[in-house]
Amino acid sequence: MKPRIFKLFRAVALGTALASAPALARAPRPPEPALWQVSAGESKVYLFGSIHMLPRDWAWRTRAIDAAIRSSDVFVFETALTPQQMGKMRVFVRDNGTLPRGQRLSRMLSPQGLKDLNKALTMTPLDPSSVNTMRPWLALMVLGDYQIQNGPLRSFVEEGVDYTIEQEAQEAGKPVRHLETAESQLEILIQTTPDNDIAGFEAELHELLSVDDKYRRLLEGWTAGSQTELARVLADEAVRNPDEKKLLLDNRNRNWVPQIEGMMVSKQTIFVTVGAAHLVGRGSVLDILCVRGWKVQRVKTGASAPPPACPALDMAPSAALRSSQVALRP
Repeated sequence: MKPRIFKLFRAVALGTALASAPALARAPRPPEPALWQVSAGESKVYLFGSIHMLPRDWAWRTRAIDAAIRSSDVFVFETALTPQQMGKMRVFVRDNGTLPRGQRLSRMLSPQGLKDLNKALTMTPLDPSSVNTMRPWLALMVLGDYQIQNGPLRSFVEEGVDYTIEQEAQEAGKPVRHLETAESQLEILIQTTPDNDIAGFEAELHELLSVDDKYRRLLEGWTAGSQTELARVLADEAVRNPDEKKLLLDNRNRNWVPQIEGMMVSKQTIFVTVGAAHLVGRGSVLDILCVRGWKVQRVKTGASAPPPACPALDMAPSAALRSSQVALRP
């Protein structure tokens, strides 16, 4: 099972979902999710943003997306969830997920935080004493998983776009690669929920128990191919959680770009699927590729004419992005 922590950045950056959402109607228009291609000589890389968890039977595929998938020689995703990787994750959790002897999570919380923890525990079959010995990051992940299984999102499938495409690639015998390891994702979760940030843990725990319409907006904006709507949804979280954005999005985007640039000499067609937030706004994978001068085009996936792929080229790049270019050059 993919690690799930319930904040919006984590929902679209680490294969996670929001804790709760109102009932979703069918998409009001035919789907046309955003798809880009980066070309250089005989090499072509498709970039596709994933929603890692979808409502059952949610329509997102189009002829153009299916054609790009069929034409691709290699498929790339964020992380592998093979049995071997899952075994490594279990070892990582065993070695890093437990509080020091004698410490208890419940003793670290405020009265409201303890109330929220007890409420979350009543929604799970978990032994409260076992959760009480977990570090905050692991407790939040475990409680979130059970919230999915028993809460308002229980009608959602766990497998989203990336899972579906990866299964099809494997069935077709196509090579599958990954940009990072599952352990590296868990290390990021530790950094975003450190033991000494109990206020942050309590805020996320409280959010886990609340209803929010952000997932609906995220899903509908993504389905319509609206980068503008996705940017609006993410903007508030970026303002409230700049450090988390840096860990979950910015740093990983910079780490991925050299790998994607390396694909541009492969003389193959490669289909790269990452969380949709990694392809939105300043500092995104797309933004960095555009600023670095790669030929990026938005693919027409539906009835609408696609907007320019590199609108950021009309604006001066941010100082942080300019400084990152030196480190990113091969």
